[in-house]
Amino acid sequence: MVALTLANLKMMARNRQAIFWALFFPLLLVVVFGLFDFNGVSAASVVVIDRSESEKSALLRDQLSEIGFLELESNESGLDQARDNVADGDLGYLIVIHEGFAGPAAPELTDSPPLVTLVYSTRNPDRNQLVDGAVRNLVSVLHSDSGPVVPSQLLASEAIIVAEADYFDNVLLGLLGLGIMTNSIISIAVRISTYRNQSILKRLLVTPLPIWKFFAAEISAHVLLALVQAAIILAVGVFAFGGHVNGNILWVLAITALGSIVFLNIGFILSAWAKSPAAASGMGNAVALPMMFFAGTFFSTAALPWVLPEFALALPLTPMLVALRDVAIDSAPIWETWPQLAVMGGWVAATALAAVKVFKFG
Repeated sequence: MVALTLANLKMMARNRQAIFWALFFPLLLVVVFGLFDFNGVSAASVVVIDRSESEKSALLRDQLSEIGFLELESNESGLDQARDNVADGDLGYLIVIHEGFAGPAAPELTDSPPLVTLVYSTRNPDRNQLVDGAVRNLVSVLHSDSGPVVPSQLLASEAIIVAEADYFDNVLLGLLGLGIMTNSIISIAVRISTYRNQSILKRLLVTPLPIWKFFAAEISAHVLLALVQAAIILAVGVFAFGGHVNGNILWVLAITALGSIVFLNIGFILSAWAKSPAAASGMGNAVALPMMFFAGTFFSTAALPWVLPEFALALPLTPMLVALRDVAIDSAPIWETWPQLAVMGGWVAATALAAVKVFKFG
């Protein structure tokens, strides 16, 4: 009995795919959900425009920099551009310190302009309330020696109303990217690994068929499958569960095709190292699962600690999801997503060169 148990343990230990699902996958989930701060408030970027340029306004800026959930950024674009950045979601908050901030507030002039203006969008109402209260409290403390004042005279809040997509709309695009990534990586890795084990790749070398046509056909077939997969995911999400796709669906499919090529190249790379289809599947999951969480598929990467939000930007899935959401949710034209498309194009070139370098026919 003991010998049989030990033999079974050895067999399980040799099954890398079983070990992956039994150990690595649960541990990955523990690490991921431990890193995300779901209970805290994500940090928000803030630009301060100081028109007072006084000691009191400098003190206010210093106190704002000490607030843990605010990240002060330098202003290089001016007031109008900063307001546009708030509306677009590229900037969390804009604080304008007016010229009269250095002097005392005049309680008898209830219609006098405010000392500070806080500008924000309606995207994060809970965080807006927290930031408004924190800034208002700092301004009140700095003017506490001026006697009673009208609250609106200290700080005026200006909300920019934006059309905000609900959580499901964001997750729907995340699931689209996730489906394309996992299918492209794992399916091509397993397929090519199977061909190698069955010596099909070696046989292709002695046929009249140019080898590049074989790989072009493989990529074309998988890209077409990815487009069908994307259409089905979007159709179910929109018609069955009330999701919204506001942008041009053709641009969504174009981004999907480009992303599929990136992940197919990664699958080719993994297939060169996999000794069996099972190993290829395990390696594909090991690559895809971290990207599933750290690229912002389900949760904002702003909730990650330390340098992990910057690390997420280097993942190939991240620019794909950003471009998809900009086009499908914010109705942005595809040419406005050129930074993400450029990053994806770089990934296509880099992974293609790596695939050619490491690929083996036998």
